Amino acid sequence: MENPTVYMLPKVIENNKFNELLSGSIENKGWEVRQFTKRDIIRLKKNDVLHFHWPSFYYRGSSFLATVFKAIAYVIMIFFARLRGVKLFWTVHNIWPHNSGKTRFDYWMRKILVLNCSRLIVMGKPLIAEICSTFGIDPSRIEIIPHGHYKGVYKGKGVNIRSRFGIPKDSYVYAFFGQVSPYKGVDDLLQAFRTIQSDEVHLLIAGKKVKDYDLGSGIDNDKNIHTHFHFIEDDEYSDYFDAVDSIILPYKQIATSGSAILALSFCKPVVAPRIGLLEEYLPEDCAVLYEPSDPEGLLHAMDMIRLRQSEFQEGSGFVKALERLDWPVIAQRTLTLYSN
Repeated sequence: MENPTVYMLPKVIENNKFNELLSGSIENKGWEVRQFTKRDIIRLKKNDVLHFHWPSFYYRGSSFLATVFKAIAYVIMIFFARLRGVKLFWTVHNIWPHNSGKTRFDYWMRKILVLNCSRLIVMGKPLIAEICSTFGIDPSRIEIIPHGHYKGVYKGKGVNIRSRFGIPKDSYVYAFFGQVSPYKGVDDLLQAFRTIQSDEVHLLIAGKKVKDYDLGSGIDNDKNIHTHFHFIEDDEYSDYFDAVDSIILPYKQIATSGSAILALSFCKPVVAPRIGLLEEYLPEDCAVLYEPSDPEGLLHAMDMIRLRQSEFQEGSGFVKALERLDWPVIAQRTLTLYSN
């Protein structure tokens, strides 16, 4: 019997390998995975799968009028798919869009999807209670499937990043990689780093900075702080991670964290608060976690991760952590969910 077709929404997304890796791992199990397009609506058949990731891509447009038309098409697509016997799934990367936040419009667009989904997928326990209370559903309709790793995905150019930024070879380098925005706490990181009294310690911040996010003028005058406020390209990730000793993620709020999993994939220890999925994904032999309510927590964790440098370099903790996040395992769990 022929397997159903899986339509990913989307199958590939710029600057995020997750969907591509998930789709590829499912295809390796013998299933067909396609990028959903408008033309596919007439091809849908019973037991096919529509797998949403970021629903707002499909109901929000660049203008009010475009949003009206996209929202209508989105609702029609969902109801038509259900009439055809198609199974709908939503991997909840975040409950609300980062750009708009929680609005009544987003609530109803997502509520319509939730009511018509066979199951929702989350990457860990912390989101379940909020999803259930927000949309009024039972926890039994939510499945936990972990976020897969990025080991071996990103190849470097062989660029010496330390040399590019003038960082000595024998210095210890803390790093923050990813979008530089207020909710990620980069201002807190800078404050903690400036408290560390050592010329042998450097901080590298790389990622596109949110407009109007003011990190202060002093950042340009500190010879031990290095910034690159641009996207890290896919072929640069390996070089950047090779150049640093630990990753600091001082997030103030988080739903999922590709940055934490990326750090694990490159066997780099992580400093992070005990919030959301971070505690679930970062075992003690791969990270130093701190209480977000402790005003000295971030600083003490940064001191501790440097003191434990040789322990983390041994690397056995990362091997165990990545086994749980292996893509073939995740693909099989996803296909089991599709088939139920």
